[in-house]
Amino acid sequence: MKKIIYSSIILLSVMGVAPAKAADITPHDLVFQGYQGRLKSEDIPGYASFRQAVFLGKIDAETLIQGAIAQGKLEPSAANNESYVRQVKSYLSLLRANGTGR
Repeated sequence: MKKIIYSSIILLSVMGVAPAKAADITPHDLVFQGYQGRLKSEDIPGYASFRQAVFLGKIDAETLIQGAIAQGKLEPSAANNESYVRQVKSYLSLLRANGTGR
């Protein structure tokens, strides 16, 4: 199961996902940092709890982006960048599709 998730994330990375700005984190990195618990101070859980919250729809692209903005990892303009938001949504939908929600 983990191989499927990682393969999907790597595939999307290779497809040319670009950051919102040069100093910002990529959509892939944003989702991965959320998974790793690096947005915990913004009430975004890490690891299995993150996957479950994504699966249940409790964490969405906007939640992650706002958390990263609050931590200074993203410029506020990222929230209005439709391409960036769409790419974050794509990564989260991969987790939802490949996750079990447990």
